[in-house]
Amino acid sequence: MNARIFVFLALALVPLCSATFDPSVICSLVVNGTKINDPRVCNGWIECTAGQPVAGTCGAGLFYDRESEKCVDSDSIQCLSSDPCASVLNGFAADPYSCSSYYYCLDGKGTKGYCPTGMNFSAGTETCIRMYPCKLNMDPDSYCNILPDGVFIKDSSNCNGWQMCWDGEVISGTCPGTFYFSASSASCDYPQNVACDISVPPLIAEKGVCAQAGDFVSDKVSCNGYYYCHELADGQMALEHAVCSDGRFFLAADGGACVPRTNVACPYDRCVGLGNTTIQLASESDDGCRGFAICQDGVSIGTGTCPAEEYFDELTQRCTTAVISYPACQTQVVAHTANNDDTTGTSTSDSPRQATSTEAA
Repeated sequence: MNARIFVFLALALVPLCSATFDPSVICSLVVNGTKINDPRVCNGWIECTAGQPVAGTCGAGLFYDRESEKCVDSDSIQCLSSDPCASVLNGFAADPYSCSSYYYCLDGKGTKGYCPTGMNFSAGTETCIRMYPCKLNMDPDSYCNILPDGVFIKDSSNCNGWQMCWDGEVISGTCPGTFYFSASSASCDYPQNVACDISVPPLIAEKGVCAQAGDFVSDKVSCNGYYYCHELADGQMALEHAVCSDGRFFLAADGGACVPRTNVACPYDRCVGLGNTTIQLASESDDGCRGFAICQDGVSIGTGTCPAEEYFDELTQRCTTAVISYPACQTQVVAHTANNDDTTGTSTSDSPRQATSTEAA
């Protein structure tokens, strides 16, 4: 009995559908306006609008191409669909989820068949062949079949993770420290700015980071971020992240405080909090108050230096002949505190709990 006979004996009516694809879930994990390939069909696409999926369909003879985000001639691309009969209206088609099964398609409707034990389906010969080498290259529900390369998607299993497809491979990453990944902006952000109901275990401080419960220590990644140290029931110190209010940076001295930003020499990007609506300038640390950083959307996009014999004043955003000596930009040797923090300056200000818009618990 040849393999083709086995094919017909094994046919069974099975509904064709994607087992895992849910466009509503996908749209909750990507930036609004993202267009995705609908893996259930070859000629369909979905645009995420206000967090909800809005479906679209290509015209006759056209398939949707996820990379160009356009409808193209059906002969120009290969369709990988959870419905194998989407691209083969009549005839045999391989099962995209299994090497040992297949579908017989009639007018776009399919019935599923199974090869005998030890055999795999060959789409080229439309038969089951013993020991036929088969490799499932990609799951139809894979992000690499749904999203264009380079599009960030939030990892639904944790608050700080993200994924993207690149060159046919799904790659994963996490935000630094305790930052969360925001699906709405496709970027890492402070936890208080990101809605995430996934339970996250407490961040335990390494030995020596917290001198005692109630201390505030630098987050070591930003000028305005800090951790609040509190003791758990088992005696370990947990860290809770927060940020100083606008116009203030964190100073580690004397247990930690949020002070005017010109009072703090900080080794991280001093543009944080500046340039959100227009280009602004920030003092450069440890340069004698001569230079400045050019700020846009909270990050430095360039630097500049005042003319000879002039100083940069961050408060007025101008170069001036008046001598400027803010602690933020004075030439100095960075002193490390008992908490091993690396910001220096003067601390005539409030505690972080009083100075932040979102208080550490």
